[in-house]
Amino acid sequence: MTFFGVQAHKKTTDAVARRGAKWLQSKHAAWMLAVISFSESLFLPIIIDPFLVALVIASPKKWKMYIAVSIIASVLGGVCAYILGSLFFDTLGVKVIEFYSLQNTFDSIAASLDKSGFAFVLIGAFTPIPYKIVAIASGVLKISFLTFIVASIAGRILRLGLVGLAAHAVGPHALPLVRKYLYTLAAIVGVLLLVYIGVQLFL
Repeated sequence: MTFFGVQAHKKTTDAVARRGAKWLQSKHAAWMLAVISFSESLFLPIIIDPFLVALVIASPKKWKMYIAVSIIASVLGGVCAYILGSLFFDTLGVKVIEFYSLQNTFDSIAASLDKSGFAFVLIGAFTPIPYKIVAIASGVLKISFLTFIVASIAGRILRLGLVGLAAHAVGPHALPLVRKYLYTLAAIVGVLLLVYIGVQLFL
């Protein structure tokens, strides 16, 4: 399923994950996960899930730590993307949008954010919609920073918490299950939130 460009993100992520398998047992694994999570929320065209799943499987005793690291780093990356949109959109933010050819997606997200900021940031943090685009748009439109942070934390806890828990409970079969069921669930939640936004707009 292609969902706001997530299919391209999956392909890039899989390629990077295959090349990066050696660091799974490294003492720097948590730091590498943090860098990947931060970068994904700011500019990197990947998704965090395969890296989180791989680390949880490689070091099952540290699964809670890896989930926490990915959530914290991802939200921090989102904060930087928010600042990028708020202060430097015309010089830097627009280049990120153009690089991924997501101008139409950005315009659609910006229009929705302008009407219902919390719900749409939550969608971006939980569903396969590129979170970086939602974060940049939030900064451009000057969505309340507190609203952005709360929605981002809630969405990332739901998304990455479920991925990490699935990896811990299911093991090597977690990633196919995540892709099959979590993305479907995320899409359903996204649609429901979009319906909620639509109702709010018309009422």
